[in-house]
Amino acid sequence: MVTSAVSTENKAGFESRNYFEHVGNYQSVIDSELLRLERGRFAERFFNHDYLLWAEDPSEITNRLGWVHLPEEMLRVTDEIESFSESVRKKRFTDVVVLGMGGSSLSSEVFRNIFTPKDGFLRLTLLDTTDPDFILRTRNNLDLLRTLFVVSSKSGSTVETVSLMKYFYGELAEKTDSAGEHFVCITDPGSKLIDTARKHGFSRVFVNDPNVGGRFSALSYFGLVPASLAGINIRKILQSTASVLLELKNATGGNYSESPSFRLGAFLGVMAREGRDKLGFVFSEKLFPFGYWAEQLIAESLGKDGVGILPLLDEASAYAPRPGEDRTYIVFSLRGDEDTDAVAERLADRGVPFVKIIVDSPDAVAEEFLRFEFAVALAGSIMGINPFDQPDVESAKTFARSFLELYGETGELESEKPDFSREGLVFSSNKNIESPEHLRDILSSKKTGYISIQAYVDPGEENSKELLSLRAQIERISSVPVTLGFGPRFLHSTGQLHKGDSGEGFFIQVVSQNANDLRIPDDVDSPESAFSFGILKMAQATGDFKSLNEKGREVVRIGIPSEVAENIVKITRLFLP
Repeated sequence: MVTSAVSTENKAGFESRNYFEHVGNYQSVIDSELLRLERGRFAERFFNHDYLLWAEDPSEITNRLGWVHLPEEMLRVTDEIESFSESVRKKRFTDVVVLGMGGSSLSSEVFRNIFTPKDGFLRLTLLDTTDPDFILRTRNNLDLLRTLFVVSSKSGSTVETVSLMKYFYGELAEKTDSAGEHFVCITDPGSKLIDTARKHGFSRVFVNDPNVGGRFSALSYFGLVPASLAGINIRKILQSTASVLLELKNATGGNYSESPSFRLGAFLGVMAREGRDKLGFVFSEKLFPFGYWAEQLIAESLGKDGVGILPLLDEASAYAPRPGEDRTYIVFSLRGDEDTDAVAERLADRGVPFVKIIVDSPDAVAEEFLRFEFAVALAGSIMGINPFDQPDVESAKTFARSFLELYGETGELESEKPDFSREGLVFSSNKNIESPEHLRDILSSKKTGYISIQAYVDPGEENSKELLSLRAQIERISSVPVTLGFGPRFLHSTGQLHKGDSGEGFFIQVVSQNANDLRIPDDVDSPESAFSFGILKMAQATGDFKSLNEKGREVVRIGIPSEVAENIVKITRLFLP
């Protein structure tokens, strides 16, 4: 609940050229927090990697702060990365496909969709799904002999990434004796991927700083190698982020209140602590892809120990602000964007706390990587949690592995017992739901928390459009925010929040059958295969259902046939009045 002593009024606060706060009477709370941080020498202790800023135990803190120095350290290797990119172009590759999951790969989407590439470089694609229909369509759209695959995994054992690597290596091995030359890996020292790369002749191995966590790795090899291959000026990116690093270092002399990065962190942490833990984003259209990266950073870093900040990305400007005293906003705007300016005015008129971040051009968004990373780390300290671990992520993976082992032994997957069926839709839950009407009543009566749609389906454009319509319909009948995520992508981002927050989420899994399936080789260059991508997807959905249930969350699964879009339309109709 919002602290009763704090109210919001229509008055502005801190303002600089690229950062503006409008937080009403929360201003005094934020300013007091900044003064407390300053007196506690947060900046100095941060640069000295003082784990006591977050916890009494250094585990997963002292070995997770390498991202702080990336703007300086990666400038030393830009020539190396750019030289490699040039060598790839000379081999006449036309496409680069990043095989990865979570924060270590999502920056690729930001670089591809926001930044300005040079002509003549590779077309960049991120593949982070286990849905076989989508994987097959991606494969059919590629000339494999002119495609480079970047295998991105810190551990080298991420099941989705390794499975995709095995599949595409097998596809290439049927066409060329030098399949390994089409692969690059980015991983940590000691990773099994390094041995695989050497054994099978990968064209390059980039060994990342092991002290950089996945969701903080946008400015490391994980983000910069794909960006360079796509023709993005990585030197300019790093020089841009260096300005934020300088801002933070200058704060070591005091006066944190003049630093937009400190103010953003204080805003996030204080608002969450005061009960405003639903964070709506409003973007200039060109900048929207930044949201998927920011979502995983905020949700996975700050959703644990019974607290959390829920990012809400699709907050269409025409509807902002949405009702609720648990809401706050970030308006992320290109300079001169009249649409986002109008949203900011509405937020101010209605007394909703918000921050407006203005970037001068799409390429200028680079510095926001580091600003948001620091702000999230600072917010974690204010909220009393460790932002660098992910204690609840492993449970869904463990369940999924056990189901795959069961499938290997019996040839069958465990499935939830159906509650009922309607029009070819199969409903299962841990709430004994009796009918679609019963489910609609549950959702419409929900007054706190949020509803999360988890779509284990082909994440193509048509399906995405229908899922957004489903989300909008559920929002019409419910007074709480509704989020949408594709599985298994969200397991590596918001999945931590779903299991680690206060437990007020209601989860709707939409799990499709597939028109196609693809076998996953047991090993690189192996003809044997124990299971397929379809089986893996089902195991992951079931594993997450079990994990949510174990955490005491309310969850319903809607199983649908392979005609995904038309069956999502059926679900949407069930929620009509």
